[in-house]
Amino acid sequence: MKIATRLVLFCVLAGLPLLAQTPTDSPVDALREPGWHWGLFIGGSQSFANTPSAQSLVLGGRVGRVLTHEVGQNALRGSFEMAFDVIPLNEFWIHGAQYAGGIDPLVAKWNFTGGRTVSPYIAAVGGILFSTKDLPPGNTSQVNFTSGGELGAQWFYRERRSIDFSAKVYHLSNASLGRKNPGINGAVQFMLGYTWH
Repeated sequence: MKIATRLVLFCVLAGLPLLAQTPTDSPVDALREPGWHWGLFIGGSQSFANTPSAQSLVLGGRVGRVLTHEVGQNALRGSFEMAFDVIPLNEFWIHGAQYAGGIDPLVAKWNFTGGRTVSPYIAAVGGILFSTKDLPPGNTSQVNFTSGGELGAQWFYRERRSIDFSAKVYHLSNASLGRKNPGINGAVQFMLGYTWH
């Protein structure tokens, strides 16, 4: 009986380190190696450096591809992704509603992959908008360019699915395509998205 008790006690003690181990796989693994991602997003913006004030509603989709395996160490480790946004609706309110739509052909994104279920990211975004009327109103242009920085986080609530939260600060300008170029000097846009990885 003493030998059996000692054997059981030995097996229990020998197995304790296994309980402290965490699984090596996590939902964020989808960002740790090259692969495609598809997502939808909705959001709104408010100008902070513009007169008159400008608000907008945006609805779009993003297609991205992680180009690298996870690189780096500690908190900065991550993967590099390039993405493309299609924006069928970008409604602005500046002295009334103005419809616009466009694309962001440049979304250069760094995914921080140190977490198990949450991956923060930072991105540089550049795009072009086409509107049905001059945007902003006046003798400006129906074609405008946008540039900005985006900061966000992807929460992997299950394998290969994430809910995304982001904030983008951007500038809108027609690059002097029109006679006037008041643009939107600065605006902050908050977005909520859903991504399939």
